[in-house]
Amino acid sequence: MYDFLHRRQRLVQIILALIMLPFAFFGINYYFSSGTGATTEIASIGGDKITLGEFQEALRNQQERLRRSMGASFDPSIMDNPEVRYSVLDDVIAQHLLQREARRDRLSVSDDQLRAFISDIPAFQENGKFSQSKYEQLLDMQNPRRTPVEFANEVRGQLVLAPLQDPIITGTIVARSNVERYLNLLEQQREVAVAAIDAESYLKEVKIDDAAVKDFYDKNQAAFQVPEEVKLDYVMLSPDTLGAQLAVDPAEVKKQYEANQNKYGKPEERQASHILIAVKPDASAADKAAAKKKAEDVAAEAKKAPDKFAELARKYSQDPGSAAQGGDLGFFSRDGSMVKPFEDAVFSMKPGEISGPVQTEFGYHIIKLGEIHPAKMQGFDEVKGQIEQDLKRARATAKFADAADQMQNLVYEQADSLEPVAKALNLKVQSTPLMSRAQVQALAQNNQKMVEAIFSADSLQAKRNTEAIEIAANTLMAARVTEYKPASPRPFDAVKAEIRRQLEQKAASERAQVAGRAKLADLQQGKDAGLAFGKPVTLRRNQPQPGIPAGALGAIFQVDASKLPAYAGAANDRGGYSLFRVQKVIAPPPPDAAKVTAFMGRVGDQVGRELASAYVASLRANADVKINEAALEGENEKGEKRVVPRRR
Repeated sequence: MYDFLHRRQRLVQIILALIMLPFAFFGINYYFSSGTGATTEIASIGGDKITLGEFQEALRNQQERLRRSMGASFDPSIMDNPEVRYSVLDDVIAQHLLQREARRDRLSVSDDQLRAFISDIPAFQENGKFSQSKYEQLLDMQNPRRTPVEFANEVRGQLVLAPLQDPIITGTIVARSNVERYLNLLEQQREVAVAAIDAESYLKEVKIDDAAVKDFYDKNQAAFQVPEEVKLDYVMLSPDTLGAQLAVDPAEVKKQYEANQNKYGKPEERQASHILIAVKPDASAADKAAAKKKAEDVAAEAKKAPDKFAELARKYSQDPGSAAQGGDLGFFSRDGSMVKPFEDAVFSMKPGEISGPVQTEFGYHIIKLGEIHPAKMQGFDEVKGQIEQDLKRARATAKFADAADQMQNLVYEQADSLEPVAKALNLKVQSTPLMSRAQVQALAQNNQKMVEAIFSADSLQAKRNTEAIEIAANTLMAARVTEYKPASPRPFDAVKAEIRRQLEQKAASERAQVAGRAKLADLQQGKDAGLAFGKPVTLRRNQPQPGIPAGALGAIFQVDASKLPAYAGAANDRGGYSLFRVQKVIAPPPPDAAKVTAFMGRVGDQVGRELASAYVASLRANADVKINEAALEGENEKGEKRVVPRRR
């Protein structure tokens, strides 16, 4: 959120990610696994083995992270991409390398340290204190199959590795002059005039004979086909479909509301401003004392003139995220988004009061409390519908693994109809009209594996059910083709005019671009190319403009501007060629100190991550890492069928 919160939040966010993955944390197919891959060695690091089961779990975790971040645009078939699989395996190998290094350095986290860290995570707290019941409830809600002990061991693993990575990632120093130069280049503007050579003007020179049109048709008949179509019967299984079949006692809904009233409403929020006198963690005692003295002086000045607090923040505060706004941090609740000493101080103050200095890991804060938005509770009638749905979803999620297993078996064992599985699980068999492959893909939520199963020979010719395939998080689909209409070629006479237009446009575009590159060479040699340039426009490096091809911006900002005018060129979106005359360079004003400081942090983080990657690469270079290519490629070739065997 703000710079002085960043370091503490980074590790907490990693830990919270462990509980935020839903039921599919291990993947639906994990529950169908026969266990045959659990001990197959897919890689080794010296004496350490990485099993196929461990790799598959990591692959499913990555799939769920992508699904959560990309939403509806996520295509699960991307997980079949060899590059993605190798990347996931590289991450698993990196974790093993770091664990080996942690063991070598005898790094450990005691039970007391682990307990203290988990207790301090806001998600597990009520009224600022750790709640064992909330801790267990949250873990069970997100992943019923994982116990608190298992979660604690996962947290311990992250904490053990933190001392190896965090000092590299967070301790990088970036030269201020380099960041200032980077900002100057990033924000530089160039005044550019544009001249375009249109492909249309060359059409009259292009002649495409009938033989060329027919030859193109003969060589590209697949492009001129009426696509294949299918009619389908299909069933879908998800916690929502199961939940719709469940009933919840109204008394239970009321009991849930009364036991968790603090969940149903908006918590109290407070607006605060602060002045930060920063202190580095490794500062000397003298530097810390000097910072404290300065903070005390600023606090005294602020308390004497409260109405000048914003002015003092702009003058003294070393928090780049808020100094320019007079120290304003906006409204926030008591949820751990602020470091604890800061949060405790804010929520013990009265409006208008100035407090401090308050010491945190970032330095000393002088705090002024602004408005208070009181907590607002929702009445039972407002939330009972949502509570009922939540209870249904929780119960449906608990039943889902068994129902999914049953569905998988029934669609295989009674493969000539979907009625048995629909009857057994109280599902509805839905039917479609004739659909193209693209329409089937939309129905299957862009799941390529489902599309391939529907258009497989087993489905099209034998009319057998597909297997039950996870097309989205906790959503299984099985389908059966009831009618198939193969693709058929369009007659030559129906498409010859369309082909002729395509070939004419292509030839005209090629001529326009040849002419454009020749004129660019003339301009760069100081010759008159006979072009009429339009009215100049001002361009920024990272802000595309209408009429300027995205690929042209790089060329425009790469031309040597020491001697103007300078010229660049690029193919345009209309099939022609555009030429650009750079006639003025507009240097940005010097960046303000707060902006430079903020970018130093971002660049430092990026450099830190790259250094951390280099550190892992060095560990790998000195370790005996071997990858079982046959096991990896075999799993990749067969996909989830190795994890979801059909049962006979």
